Amino acid sequence: MQGTKTLLLVMAVIFLLGGCSTRWNILGSEQGQLAGQPMPPQPEIKAGPVYLDFNDVLVPGELKRAANECYLVDGFGRLVLSGRVDGDSLAKFFKSAMPTTGWQYLDEYKYQGAIKLFFSKPDKFSSVHIMENPMDTKVEIWVTQLKPH
Repeated sequence: MQGTKTLLLVMAVIFLLGGCSTRWNILGSEQGQLAGQPMPPQPEIKAGPVYLDFNDVLVPGELKRAANECYLVDGFGRLVLSGRVDGDSLAKFFKSAMPTTGWQYLDEYKYQGAIKLFFSKPDKFSSVHIMENPMDTKVEIWVTQLKPH
């Protein structure tokens, strides 16, 4: 019975040590690290702004496209993105980036933690809806064509 308790204790310690969050370099690296030594922290690479589905709407590289929520036809529609980005900084980003591709800032409003921005071009209208939640921030960008009356 004593041997079983010792075996269970040893297995529990091994299990707990295996779950540690330290990154280990098992095979070594080009810098000559030996197996089992922790890897040095990697610098965080921030992605720059990119154009995704709309060729005139720049989005921060930190946001990832939610493909199953997007609906786009002929350059118009709904683009949904998400990521761990502050909502107010996203609003500032869009207010400064949209005019660089010809969009005119119209207005904005904030309601229950969400931010809604409105932009226009002579032939298009765009809205950017920013919704923060504890896990991430969701951005919904709509671009629609303005039809003459």
